[in-house]
Amino acid sequence: MPVRAYDIVDLTERYKAESHGFFLNVKRWKKFKSKHRLDWQKTRFEAANVSAIPSERGIYAFTLELSPTKLPAHGYIMYVGITGNTSSSNLRRRYAQYLRELSDPKGRPRVVFMLNKWNGDLFFNFVPLPKQSVDLDKLEKAMLDAIIPPINQRDFNAEIASARKAAF
Repeated sequence: MPVRAYDIVDLTERYKAESHGFFLNVKRWKKFKSKHRLDWQKTRFEAANVSAIPSERGIYAFTLELSPTKLPAHGYIMYVGITGNTSSSNLRRRYAQYLRELSDPKGRPRVVFMLNKWNGDLFFNFVPLPKQSVDLDKLEKAMLDAIIPPINQRDFNAEIASARKAAF
């Protein structure tokens, strides 16, 4: 049966609706360095896992992963953040804030979209880091500049921030 023009238009619209941009520059990834050991832990992002998150300051990343799946292991880093650098917040409190954002239409639009669009397939990756020895702002900026996650909007270096704004 031949494909009709309106079928192609419909399929294209559905394909474009599920298309999202990712930054895939292995050279930039390889340049990422941290003088701190980053022992990442992760848990599926769901309310039942709050107790698995430590009450410590640290860095975190949301990843979109299909698990379990019959496909090879893969995923995308969607968002990177820090908590507890200048406040009394911690990883567990931040995790709980994201759980509340699931149902908050007044939240940050990109974050609300990520949490709802991929609910059930998001993982919360985190590294608790000692209070005095790590400048979380510098670590976050270095990770953002290496990965350029699609949901993050701020905290990139000036060169990357300008390029992101100019890209269309």
